Amino acid sequence: MQEVEVTKSLPPTMKKRTWKIPKSILYPFVTLLIILIVWEICGRLNLIDPFMFSWPSKIFTEAVAFFVSTEVFTHLAVSGMEVGIGFAMALIGIPIGLAMGYWKNLELAFDPFVTALYTTPMIALTPLFVLWFGLDTLSKVMMVFALSIFPILINTMSGVKMTDPSLIKAARSYGASRGQMFKEVILPSAIPFIITGIRLAIGRALIAVVVAEMLAGNKGIGYAIRHASELFQTAQYLAYVAVLMVLSVLLTELLKIFEKKIAPWRNL
Repeated sequence: MQEVEVTKSLPPTMKKRTWKIPKSILYPFVTLLIILIVWEICGRLNLIDPFMFSWPSKIFTEAVAFFVSTEVFTHLAVSGMEVGIGFAMALIGIPIGLAMGYWKNLELAFDPFVTALYTTPMIALTPLFVLWFGLDTLSKVMMVFALSIFPILINTMSGVKMTDPSLIKAARSYGASRGQMFKEVILPSAIPFIITGIRLAIGRALIAVVVAEMLAGNKGIGYAIRHASELFQTAQYLAYVAVLMVLSVLLTELLKIFEKKIAPWRNL
C-alpha cells in the first residue's frame, strides 16, 4: 500500500520569523558608513591636511587612547555634573510654561520678556556670568540653566495652548474641576511638547557647558577641547567632539523611549 504524504501549512505560531532591521536604524547607519568610508579614503590619499583636519581611523585611535587612560571620564564627570545641576534647575520651565499657557494674563505679562531672553545670544554673556559667579562650577551651571530653560518653557506653553478645545468643552460638560481639567486634559496634551522642549534644551545645555569651560575652565570636556586645539592635536580635538555628539544622540534617543512610555498615544 502506497503511503501518501499529507502536507499541511504550519500554524502562524510555527512559521519562521524573519528579523528585519528597522529603517529608522538602517538608513542612518548606511549613510554614516558611506560618509566615513569616503572620509577615510580622502585621508589615506593625503587629500586632507592632518594639521588642519583628521579622518576616522586617527580620530578613533585618539578616542580609544583617552578612554583607556580614563582621561575622558574625568572630564565627562565634571561636565556631566555641571549639565545635570543646570538642567535640573531648567526644568522649572515646565510649571512656568504650564501656568503661562493656561492663564492668558500671565502670558501677556511675561511673554515679551521670555522672547527677549530666548533670542539673546547668551554665549556672548559668558564673561559676565564668570564675573558674577566666578571661575568655578557655579558659572557653568548658570550658563546651562540660562540656555536650557527657555526651550522647555516655550514648548510647554505651546503645548497647553494647542490643547484640543473640544476636549476642554467635553471635560467641562462632565463637570470637571480646574484641577481635573489640568491633570486629565491639558497636561497629557502638553507632554509631547514638553519632551520636544527637553530634547532641544539638551543640545543647548551641551553647547553652554562646552563654551563656558573653553572660556573659563581648567577641567571638563570644553577645557579638553580647548587644550587639544591649542596644541594643534586635531585628531584628539575631533575625538572629544565625537564623544559629545554620541552623548547627545544617546540622550535624545532615551527621551524618545521615555516619550513612548508616558505618551503611547503619540505612536498610534
